[in-house]
Amino acid sequence: MKIADFRNLIHEFPFKNQSFDISSKNWELKSQQSLINKIFESKEMQSQNGNKIITISRNDLMNSKSDIKEFIIKTLMWGYPTKGRGKNIENMLNGKNFEKLVQILNQYRESEITIEQLKGDINSIHGLGLSTITKFTHFLNTTINRNKAVILDNQIIEGINTGRFEELNHLKGISYTNALNSYSEYLKTINDVSKALSVEPDQVEMFLFTFGRSLSEIKLPNSL
Repeated sequence: MKIADFRNLIHEFPFKNQSFDISSKNWELKSQQSLINKIFESKEMQSQNGNKIITISRNDLMNSKSDIKEFIIKTLMWGYPTKGRGKNIENMLNGKNFEKLVQILNQYRESEITIEQLKGDINSIHGLGLSTITKFTHFLNTTINRNKAVILDNQIIEGINTGRFEELNHLKGISYTNALNSYSEYLKTINDVSKALSVEPDQVEMFLFTFGRSLSEIKLPNSL
């Protein structure tokens, strides 16, 4: 089975509309609370039992690149609406780590970077991992080896390892711990597929996230 078999579906994917609802009760964070409050106040809100709820879409993130600090918070809200497990986000947004992240991402915005630079920057900030950094690179329109950066997370990794799609078979065996070593090859593959299908790399990535583990080939019965 090939990704190309689903070209019409991928072409219609409304990737810019993909949105998540963010609840203020999940985003109480002393180190960046004033910035968080500003984001809630700047968007149309709903209220449920005194809890404020806003919606953040991919399109919002694409249009938030001019203010890196606000962009970071919004991207983390979109990617982890309940603020995730553990203390990774708190660690990233705390004091010197946050300022360092701002400095790094200012260099990524609309820029070409190397995979070595990406590896070094991940290792320099406690709590920053592959799934998160590739969200940042994607929405900042970063390129690596002139290929547009797209998100790579556990769900897509699991989809690659199902072996369902021929175009991704050379990436089988990828895991979250070694995925950074294959990230540039993954980007080349996604960009090559998107060009061949005349779709956006974002749409191919979103297709893999949504259907990478749940589609199977339909085999016709042998005719008598």
